[in-house]
Amino acid sequence: MRFTDTKSILLIMIVGLLAGVDTTLAQQIPSNVIDELHFRSIGPTRQGGRYVDLAVVEKSPKVFYTATASGGLWKTVNNGISFFPIFDNESVVSIGDVTVDQRDTSIVWVGTGEANNSRSSYFGDGVYKSTDGGQTWKNMGLPESHHIGRILIDPNNSDVVYVAALGHLYSDNPERGLYKTTNGGKSWKKVLDVEAEGKKIGVVDVAMHPTNPNILIAATYDKIRKPWTFNEGGPGSAIYKSTDAGKTWTKLENGLPGGFLGRIGVAFSQKDPNIIYANVENVNVDGISYEERLEMLTVGIPLKRGQRVKGVEVYRSDDTGDSWRKVSPDGEDVGGGPGYYYQQLIVDPNDSDHVYVLGVRMWETVDGGKNWRRPFRFGGDNHAMWIDPSDSKHMILGYDHGMGITYDGGKKWYHPDEIPLAQFYSIDVDMAYPYNVYGGLQDNGSVMGPSSNPNGVPVRIQDWRRTGGGDGMYNIVDKTNNRYLYNEYQFGPIQRVDLKTGEATSIRYENANKMRWNWSSPIVVSEHNADVIYHAGNKVLRSDFRGENWKEISPDLTNDDAVKAAGTGNIQYGTITTLEESPINPDELWVGTDDGNVQLTLDGGKTWTKLNDNIKGNPGYWVSRIEASAHFAGTAYVSYTGLRRDDFRPFVYKTTDFGKTWTSIAANLPNENINVIKEDHKNPDLLFVGTDQSVFATIDGGKNWTEMNNGFPTNPAYDLVIHSRENDLVVGTHGRGIFIADISPLQELNQEVLSSKAYLFDIEDKVKWGNYPVNNASYTNYNGESEAPGTHINFYASQAGKATINIYKGKRKIQTLTVDAEKGLNQTIWNMDQIVRARTDQEMEGVKRQAERMKNWGYTDAQAEAYIERSKYITSEINPGDFKVELILNGVTMMKDATVLEDLWYDQ
Repeated sequence: MRFTDTKSILLIMIVGLLAGVDTTLAQQIPSNVIDELHFRSIGPTRQGGRYVDLAVVEKSPKVFYTATASGGLWKTVNNGISFFPIFDNESVVSIGDVTVDQRDTSIVWVGTGEANNSRSSYFGDGVYKSTDGGQTWKNMGLPESHHIGRILIDPNNSDVVYVAALGHLYSDNPERGLYKTTNGGKSWKKVLDVEAEGKKIGVVDVAMHPTNPNILIAATYDKIRKPWTFNEGGPGSAIYKSTDAGKTWTKLENGLPGGFLGRIGVAFSQKDPNIIYANVENVNVDGISYEERLEMLTVGIPLKRGQRVKGVEVYRSDDTGDSWRKVSPDGEDVGGGPGYYYQQLIVDPNDSDHVYVLGVRMWETVDGGKNWRRPFRFGGDNHAMWIDPSDSKHMILGYDHGMGITYDGGKKWYHPDEIPLAQFYSIDVDMAYPYNVYGGLQDNGSVMGPSSNPNGVPVRIQDWRRTGGGDGMYNIVDKTNNRYLYNEYQFGPIQRVDLKTGEATSIRYENANKMRWNWSSPIVVSEHNADVIYHAGNKVLRSDFRGENWKEISPDLTNDDAVKAAGTGNIQYGTITTLEESPINPDELWVGTDDGNVQLTLDGGKTWTKLNDNIKGNPGYWVSRIEASAHFAGTAYVSYTGLRRDDFRPFVYKTTDFGKTWTSIAANLPNENINVIKEDHKNPDLLFVGTDQSVFATIDGGKNWTEMNNGFPTNPAYDLVIHSRENDLVVGTHGRGIFIADISPLQELNQEVLSSKAYLFDIEDKVKWGNYPVNNASYTNYNGESEAPGTHINFYASQAGKATINIYKGKRKIQTLTVDAEKGLNQTIWNMDQIVRARTDQEMEGVKRQAERMKNWGYTDAQAEAYIERSKYITSEINPGDFKVELILNGVTMMKDATVLEDLWYDQ
């Protein structure tokens, strides 16, 4: 937790008073409040997430580890029947490699930072080691490695470990290379240090001879990535060999391509260690000089018409790397591109001629490369594979849509469906009861699902439905009718989905091909007129009727850099990343771009003002979000992310004068990129930010920030939505799905509340649910946490004590609850019932006997006592209506209104 303790809070208040500062304007959220705000996870799960590596205990294959790009590390001890996360509380979440020590299987190594360098790849902070099977972890160093491609352990000496470090993704750094430890990670030495064209070259893969650990094959990877380009390779990519455990290295060239290469994967045959395979991204182009090709790859200049790279090629050596021959078809990319995202190859441990190449599709040869074919139609965008040395038909495959386990060589697969690894880009909510959550997913289209189920029934796989395809991006709902959903897939193709009929209609602008579109292009449904929608590429488009027609209401709002706009690597640059309409003034629109521009119009798009120079400390980075205030005209917030510059400082600013001046409100935020900022709709001093690691809240307008991590794992919080009726903070993570927390206590929290002996917060209206039949569900499922049924009563206590809560219907007291209140925030739930009469002594004897039986069934003494306490009265349900809730605590009596709503679920 990143919060200030009580003594520090008192010190801040004292210093503020001495300085004449109004301390009510600067207040840290106490831990006994923030720790009681619980995030519940609702999934979804079926679509899976990006699996990047596997580590199996070979002497007991039922135990294995699965590493994900941004969803952490998971372990199974029962052959994949169930999994549990074991890396949720570390300082980073992205993983490049996981390796288990086969000599001592309690030792597990994790290299952080994904090695598949896509636009949604996250960095790491070094190498972690566990000596207890993943229960606890210790960072063993190499913090600037950032992205780790492979970890190898000497099978004869657990203290000898090699780490392939790619280094920073968007900038050069000297820590790139192959590292070795001989003392279990206490110290490291770089044993392969390659330089080309003035920069250090990272190592992406390394393989060890199956019977002689002194023989190593390593692949270097020469890459340049910028926000506007990702080159395919360079002259520094090559294969190296060491025969003395990394002391000396020889560059292998006999039969291998030279010049400009991209990513390379290498693998030994376990059956015949003289055989090595290499998957090489050959980016040489015929007819282009070295200097011209180098400039193209360095700057990001795309190929001209008629020019073509050689493509991905597979090579084989039968003499431990001394000579090589190409064994893949000419002119055909085995595995498919882009190379920076794939390049793994796996040799069957029982057959040296049987090789799998992982890519967009799976490729297979069973004759050493003479012929290639598709082995099975499972997976897609494949990144990791393991083959059982004792049974080659037993395989595990990790890919962008999940993980599969087969025991018959790929004829049939088991796909674990219950692991919450959804990678959201954008989310929204509607106004149904319970409200639904919508969002777009990396690789897995767009989905919608309930925020909760009636009566607390878990949110399961079958509660989610698909609403769009491709890589899902923005999903925005017309909240006036909960009927029309506007969503898109990558680079802007937009559709209108009628959620009542299921009809999906493309509403893409007819001149969309003449514009540039961000990977995730903003969509806005006007709060002032729901028929009006906006969509943004490098210009802002407006439709006056649900996308049936469009007009351009802005010029190009980016810097329109011709070179950057033409960048390579499946990127469109010079685009709008965030678009917001003021909830106060429909003509006030704010725009942020990927090249650092902040633009404002106050006349609906007729004129635009660029505000960059007004933002003191403006980094000029990717504008991740602009939030227009719902409380004050001219007030807005802007956040930048330095992720694509390898700058991890927080940048967030506020203006109160239409962008003329700005103030940083980053305050005590840690060095974590900010993806989104959100202002509360009730309290303008209550703000939230989602970072690449967590969620933070402030109740003093940004002077003090506090992390919210009760139930929230280390994960990129990519989008935030506050539900205007339920006062829920809904978090769309890029790795672990949707999380929801009730933030209503924070909306009233201030110094006056914290100084009171007791305080009863406003009580939200709640539905009295009927009894519904529960749908059948698969036994193996994800039980997303629904909101507990009943009326939720939140109160603050300055000290522990016995709280009495009385429920009134008019002047008649109908129910009394007693709560052992703790110091800080407390919550209890009224089950929407009323007392009929007290149970007789004889009836209570039966209750006590039932409580004793409950203990035999596994209930704790405390749970049994609570059952006895609840059962002192015979109760009956109440009808919907208005009630009063009274709190009596610490000499304070407070009363608030409460409304129980009629259940209209079936009528929606």
